Amino acid sequence: MSKFLFLFCIIVYLFKTETVFSDNSIYDVNNIKVSGKLNNNLDNSKLLESAFKKAFLIFINKTLLIEDIKSLNNTKIKTIKDLIFTYQIISRKKNNNQESELIVNVKFDQRKINNYFSINNISYADVSNISISILPIIKKNNNIFIFSDNFFYNEWNKIENNKTILDSELINYNLALENAEDLFYINSFKDNLELIDIKKLSSLNKQENKIFLVFFIEDKVKVFIKAYFNNREIIKNININLKTTNDTELFKAAIINIKNQINQIWKEQNLIDINTPSYLDIFFEIKKINDLFNFRIFLDGVDVIENHSILEMTNKYAKVRIRYKGRISNLRNEFSREKIELKIKNNQWRLRLTR
Repeated sequence: MSKFLFLFCIIVYLFKTETVFSDNSIYDVNNIKVSGKLNNNLDNSKLLESAFKKAFLIFINKTLLIEDIKSLNNTKIKTIKDLIFTYQIISRKKNNNQESELIVNVKFDQRKINNYFSINNISYADVSNISISILPIIKKNNNIFIFSDNFFYNEWNKIENNKTILDSELINYNLALENAEDLFYINSFKDNLELIDIKKLSSLNKQENKIFLVFFIEDKVKVFIKAYFNNREIIKNININLKTTNDTELFKAAIINIKNQINQIWKEQNLIDINTPSYLDIFFEIKKINDLFNFRIFLDGVDVIENHSILEMTNKYAKVRIRYKGRISNLRNEFSREKIELKIKNNQWRLRLTR
């Protein structure tokens, strides 16, 4: 590589460019719709503030654990506005009720969010939307209902959460398809359903993220959860205590409750400790003149990466120090998703673009 090209790589790397809004950044909340009757500019300002408030509620519902959501639900609009990096009004029109309707994209400031959560001693989750395969079954009066006559299997994807949670829904559920082998296997554990190895369920075993649920219907509903998220096993028992004699309403409420619990588990697996960031030195292989430029764009777009800098550079590689938050496995997963080849030898990370 000539000295000119080498110098060009450095200049390109240091040159700051940034995409303002993104579909996959946790700090971006897009397509917020608000409406109301307006008479003056002050009303316009209040309508925009309601969009900011709604965006903040969606953001915290997506990234925070339940107890922390409650503590920030009443955050003042002045504080919320200070946490916003930028916003974009996508649409402004009259709706069918002759009210003014706004559709707004909001981008929160990563550093200010980190500082605000740190002051309040809150950790948040770096989460992305995922698909999970799920098999909910019922045990009632010593009978097991797996696919047939199973309210939870039939209604799981029909029951929606409340509006705020729905707007920040993380998980797409894929119900396990009926399988004769699974019927036989589950029935063989009829008296000890908690011992089932869900990796042996044919309808789930090819999926990375999967959940096996058992709803024990007695005087009250008890739920056994066995899940695998990113090859980590999670086991949980939950009691559903609702005062109702209507089984349908009880079962609907149970689905909503368990969906919220699963959201909570997914967040817990991806929590970022913002007070203790970590550092990683990697060697990035340079094959083409724009490799480093493209890699730098990628690093800027990864939420768990706070910053990065060049420690050393030759015409063959760049040694880059990355300051990141959360588990190192999250960082590794980001590289994998972007088709960046990673080799680790003697605890040294070497990367190169494969596209």
